[in-house]
Amino acid sequence: MLELRHASLGHGRTPVVEALDLRLSPGQRLGILGPSGSGKSTLLKVAAGLLAPLQGECRNTFARPVLVFQEPRLLPWQTVLDNLLIALQAAGQAPHQARQNAERWLARTGLSAAANLWPGQLSGGMAQRAALARAFAVQADLLMLDEPFSALDPALRNNLIELCRTYLRDSGAALLCVSHQPHEVVELADQCLLLHQGRAQHLGLDEASDDDARRHLAQCLQARLVAMEPDCS
Repeated sequence: MLELRHASLGHGRTPVVEALDLRLSPGQRLGILGPSGSGKSTLLKVAAGLLAPLQGECRNTFARPVLVFQEPRLLPWQTVLDNLLIALQAAGQAPHQARQNAERWLARTGLSAAANLWPGQLSGGMAQRAALARAFAVQADLLMLDEPFSALDPALRNNLIELCRTYLRDSGAALLCVSHQPHEVVELADQCLLLHQGRAQHLGLDEASDDDARRHLAQCLQARLVAMEPDCS
């Protein structure tokens, strides 16, 4: 379980989110939306243990939490396959099992032909797919995504969103996903956290049970985001 209690989040001494209470249990999927600078990525870093809350507390008891950054964090001196194998063996998988899982997830993300390439030889979209394949392969029980689809073309983005949905459904993993795109949150999450001017509002997304309902809900969320952005005219 991930739990934040009356947590104020920020860098230095200035909070960007104040008095946040949040609980995420196994199997729950939370999308995080808000204008630039509202604290979305800061919340992910606190959840991942990379940043301490300024006040309050954060407790994360998931066994295998994995954070996928907006920019892929691959080891440039290792091949794509070895990047996965290092993570899998560090997670306790035996070498034979690690290789099977790595090859399976590279295939499912369309990267089998890139297994022996260096990260510097990959396009931005391919590198992001490799980072996602690594997260799936280590069997993350809390998947934390920071704009993971931003470098992908629409067709590939839709394919990977569907792959994420399948992984979450089959594994029972929890999700914490930051996005600027409401339709991504609606597709992946069953609840939403809207961050604005230091405050958080929780919204349920369960009513979006079919394509038309999801499109309508995404449009409503997009309208709210536009209203939150400062008027620069």
